[in-house]
Amino acid sequence: MKIYLIRHGETEWNHLMRFQGREDIPLNENGIAQAKACGQALAGCGIQAVYTSPLARAHRTGEIIAACAGLPESAVVVLPEFIERDMGEYSGQFIKDRADYFAIAAGADFGGMELFSAVLERMKRGLQILSETGYDTIAAVSHGAAINVLLAALSDNQLGTGKTKLYNGSITVLEGDRENGYRITACNLRPEELKG
Repeated sequence: MKIYLIRHGETEWNHLMRFQGREDIPLNENGIAQAKACGQALAGCGIQAVYTSPLARAHRTGEIIAACAGLPESAVVVLPEFIERDMGEYSGQFIKDRADYFAIAAGADFGGMELFSAVLERMKRGLQILSETGYDTIAAVSHGAAINVLLAALSDNQLGTGKTKLYNGSITVLEGDRENGYRITACNLRPEELKG
């Protein structure tokens, strides 16, 4: 199975560099353009369905990707497991004002943030759900912090949290299956960098 794991397009909070967490901020104009570019890059990749976080920025990105792939609206399915990390008291704050986040983010419960272990558990559960769909090729739209936690686990901390700054609209490719697990075959690609 091949999973194209996508970070949603840009929102105004991304542009302003604010922690977003589970605040339901919509795509801005640039984010819509990024989603379209992503969809156009994926149009010939044989995507059979698009699974998205329930947050509007991810779901709208998924709808645009599905439209570019010629899929019906019914092919866009909400996957709650792929929601963003809960940022607790950090949500809405400017990143520049909370430099301590980067020193503490991976630690234990702090400021109401969701623990990395909890994020990883549900992201892995999401992969299992995708594995059971029967599809060979899927697009899944999630969020920067959530994707990075998964990447860190799949790469033995060579990628992901603290190492990879995911672009809005970036594409990461996972290949594998439920029995043997998944490997990262491409990471953080801009749409124009994607090769079939």
